[in-house]
Amino acid sequence: MVVDAAGDAAERGRVSALHRLHVLDTPPEERFDRVVRLAQRLFDVPMVAVNLVDTDRQFTKAAVGLHLGDTPREESFCSRTVTSPDQLVVPDARLDDRFADHPRVVGEGDVRFYAGQPLAAPGGELVGSLCLVGDQPREFGDTERELLRTLAGWVERELAVDADELQAREVQRRLLPYRTVDLEGWTMAACCVPARLVGGDYYDWELLDDRLQLVVADVMGKGLTAAVLTAGIRSMMRVCSAFNPLAEAVRRTARGMADDFTATGTFATLFACRIDPTTGDIEYVDAGHGLALVVPPDGPARRLASHDLPLGTLDDDSWTPGKDRIAPGEMLFLVSDGVLEIHPEEESAVGAAAALVRDLREPASIVAAIEEYLSRHEIDDDLTAVVVRRDLP
Repeated sequence: MVVDAAGDAAERGRVSALHRLHVLDTPPEERFDRVVRLAQRLFDVPMVAVNLVDTDRQFTKAAVGLHLGDTPREESFCSRTVTSPDQLVVPDARLDDRFADHPRVVGEGDVRFYAGQPLAAPGGELVGSLCLVGDQPREFGDTERELLRTLAGWVERELAVDADELQAREVQRRLLPYRTVDLEGWTMAACCVPARLVGGDYYDWELLDDRLQLVVADVMGKGLTAAVLTAGIRSMMRVCSAFNPLAEAVRRTARGMADDFTATGTFATLFACRIDPTTGDIEYVDAGHGLALVVPPDGPARRLASHDLPLGTLDDDSWTPGKDRIAPGEMLFLVSDGVLEIHPEEESAVGAAAALVRDLREPASIVAAIEEYLSRHEIDDDLTAVVVRRDLP
């Protein structure tokens, strides 16, 4: 009974690790297809597959000579492969008691030879197999075994990349505010959509001494490096803002990130502001961002911009704060330069943003419209938007 319980726990852990990879029921991908095509040529077999073994099914992620999709687990050779870290080699399935009665072996069945190398998740759990299938009996020597292990290692590395990026995406998601700030007389909404699994944009909001602080930053570049720098900027701004005036908080953040900017050869644009919710007075710093608007219900929108440079451009740079006021009914609209993928000219982007704000009026509706557009159109840059409305009395 103890052995059965331990086995059940191991199987649950194995299946859980498979699900965390988020590859089940995904479409074919060239990075896996390339491995099975190469394996077919190297081993001269009619069938090769990358199979992932779920609770009650086998999902074929990539294959030549075999169908993609699901197979009942009880019909899967690979379900035995994942029970041991050793290769499973069956020179002649008709002479192997474990498989002699298998539907694809008996009679005119097309499976006589099978070789499967277990595929391990990053945590070591065996989640699937890179398998070779032949319609004739075959011996499988030491050199061939080692080559199959090597090819399986390539597949495992691709699975690990997916796991790392998904974990990074979850870490980045946790950098964003969990909820809006509950501030009487003000309504806000925001979104942050990376071009890849992770990106270099972020937004933040918090109350500091009864003032609302908003930050939008955009690190040059995309992917994991940009995401790591974004996390650093967010942490530095949070710490520095608690004890310093706004412009000084930005300066200290830039100084604290200087070595990171130098090492990666990059920089970050940033817009940060503090709003007095009672009066609507706003103090802001624009570090090369240039895409912050105050949109009234009628009349032209006004940009909150400056000539100051992005973070990481000059050593020990400083930033000059600007001032404005958000009147009742007006909205503050902050967007990252991913919007320029949609409207390449800044003036066009500003006009489109102002029109969107006026047409929809509700911050949540504006953000939803941006997210809906991005779900239908692929862009090459991250896009972040923050909308804050001072409500009418």
